[in-house]
Amino acid sequence: MKKTAQLRALLEQYKTVLAEEEFLSFDREVTRLLNHYFEVLSQLPAGAERGRKVQALIDEQVDASSHIKTTCQKGCGACCHLEVEIMKDDAVILADSLANGTTLNHEDLLRLSKRERLDNEWKKGAVSSNRCVFLGADNACRNYYNRPTVCRKHSVVSPVEECEKIGGNPVPKLMPMAEIIMSAAINQPDNEFGSLAKMLQKVLDERASVFAMPEAEL
Repeated sequence: MKKTAQLRALLEQYKTVLAEEEFLSFDREVTRLLNHYFEVLSQLPAGAERGRKVQALIDEQVDASSHIKTTCQKGCGACCHLEVEIMKDDAVILADSLANGTTLNHEDLLRLSKRERLDNEWKKGAVSSNRCVFLGADNACRNYYNRPTVCRKHSVVSPVEECEKIGGNPVPKLMPMAEIIMSAAINQPDNEFGSLAKMLQKVLDERASVFAMPEAEL
């Protein structure tokens, strides 16, 4: 199964520091948990229901690790200028929120959705052209309740300055169970993974094409 970058890095690290049998035992437990959450999520329909379940599971892990203090706070906004990648289930939830009154600049969304993965523009950091379409003027999320899974699990324990400067070295807070759950989610059928703008635009385009279809074709 595919694994998140942080889960792959954790496994590589443990492989170098643990005795072989200890690592194999750890790896088997990761695989067991990954398969467990994959099965749990596979029982749910793709889209908002499955997405909300993943988000709830991640929120539980965030709460369970709340004793680990992070430097993230409302209004930081640095990570909201990066190429944040989300799952299609997250994009469906965001699209639903637009239908329920949340607003955004659709021209900005379309512009960002056309960028290739790892486009050099993202390396410019916190510049206006990289702002998340849901980031408010106060650098706080305008769609916080519906924020994607990756936004829920991402936080850092390093000084804020490391996030703000180009070439900084932010240290993410590691939650192994959250990475396992996220990995199980990205392995679900019909749950593509891509930049927030690209995935949200894709869902909006799919919905527009259905509404535009003549009745005889529905």
